[in-house]
Amino acid sequence: MIMSKPKRGLLITPKDIQVITGCAISTARREHKLVRAILGKTKRRLTVKEYCNYFEFDYAEVVEYINPFR
Repeated sequence: MIMSKPKRGLLITPKDIQVITGCAISTARREHKLVRAILGKTKRRLTVKEYCNYFEFDYAEVVEYINPFR
């Protein structure tokens, strides 16, 4: 199976989360912050893979879905 790569780097943004979930940008920001806190991330960076692993989303499916919006 060929893994697709996310356009514009490996990091997920609140805007990407908004696209995935259909929520408001403020909700997406809170979700981004919550996942970082739960994973013990000290910096404001979260990878697409970490996000997918946390929510048990299929990585390839998420990357394919968000790439057109990036």
